[in-house]
Amino acid sequence: MTASFPKLSTKGRLKYDQIREKHLLLLPEKVVVLNETAASILALCDGNETIHTITGKLRDSLMEGSENTETEALPSFEKMKREITQFLHDMVDYGWVVIQYDRVKDK
Repeated sequence: MTASFPKLSTKGRLKYDQIREKHLLLLPEKVVVLNETAASILALCDGNETIHTITGKLRDSLMEGSENTETEALPSFEKMKREITQFLHDMVDYGWVVIQYDRVKDK
């Protein structure tokens, strides 16, 4: 199985609007208002992370932010991965994310 590395399209840029307290995806002639989850996923799309590692980082972040360290409140890792995969496929369809099969650079 070949690993894939999602990356924000070169035409897109993430920004946080402090006045409106909203996450934005800036594109040519378009601004997309993102919810917290979408912004968190897209922020990890740097071409160096697989969907598996993006899911793990997001899950870890949610567990750290929770007062209760039990994972019962969170969906399973596999369910999160499926939903993140679907979200990223939708973003690819819009042209806002590209999927690469090589890392951008080693960390």
